[in-house]
Amino acid sequence: MGRIQHKPGLVMAAYLVLYAAAATQQNPGSVAGLQSAALAADAVGVAIAAFLAWRVTRGSAAARALIIVWTIGLIQKVLRGAGMKSGGLLAIGVLALYLAQIALLVSTPIYQRVSGGWAGRRPGPARLWPTPPRWMAGAALAGGLFITLLFLASMDWQSVPCGPSLSASPPRCVTLAEGFPVHFLSAIPEEANVAQPAINARAAAEDVTIWAVLSFGAAYVLWLPSHRPSRTTALRTAAPA
Repeated sequence: MGRIQHKPGLVMAAYLVLYAAAATQQNPGSVAGLQSAALAADAVGVAIAAFLAWRVTRGSAAARALIIVWTIGLIQKVLRGAGMKSGGLLAIGVLALYLAQIALLVSTPIYQRVSGGWAGRRPGPARLWPTPPRWMAGAALAGGLFITLLFLASMDWQSVPCGPSLSASPPRCVTLAEGFPVHFLSAIPEEANVAQPAINARAAAEDVTIWAVLSFGAAYVLWLPSHRPSRTTALRTAAPA
C-alpha cells in the first residue's frame, strides 16, 4: 500500500478505468446509429476525464473538485434513470462505479497531492483512507431506512400483472408505484375497483441499501476534512529535526 500512496498517478489511472467502464455501461447502444453516437460521446467524456485526472496529478485542487461535482451529478442521473426504477443490477453496478470514483478522489494520496501544505514533498505512509468512527455505519443504516420511508411519497406509473392468471403472459395493468429510486410498493388489481397492496421485498432491500451506502458516503466525506493533517502540521513534519 505504501507504493500506491507515493503514486497519485496510479490512483487517477484507476479512476479513469472506472470512468470508462461506467460510461460504457451507461450508453450500450442497441441501434447502429445510436451506438456510434454513444461511442463518440463516451470518447469525448473519457478525454475530458483524462485531462482533469492529469491536472489532479499535477496538484490542481480545482480539477479534483470539478470531477467530484460532476460525478455527483452523474449519480443523480443514475438514480433517476429507468434502469434504476426497475431495480436493474446494471444500474446499481454503474452507481457503485461512480461511488468508487469519489472514494479514489478523496483518498489520502490525492488529498496530499492537491493540498498546498504537502506541495513539494513526498507523501507520508498514511492510510489510503482514514478509518471512520464506528457510529457512522449505524447512523448510515438508520438514515437509509428513514430516507426509504420518506420516499414513499414519490409515486410513478408502473406496469404490473392484473391479478392471478394461468397463462404464461398474464394481462398487465398500469398502477401507481411508490418508492425511490426503486419502486417497491404498488397496488395489484384483482377485481373491479379492488386492489391489493404488494411489497417487493427485493426492491425495498435495494432502496434501503442504496440510501444507506449514500448516507455513509456523504457522512464520511463531511467527516473527512476535520481528520486530515493541517497544513502547519504537514510543514512541521517535513522540517528536519
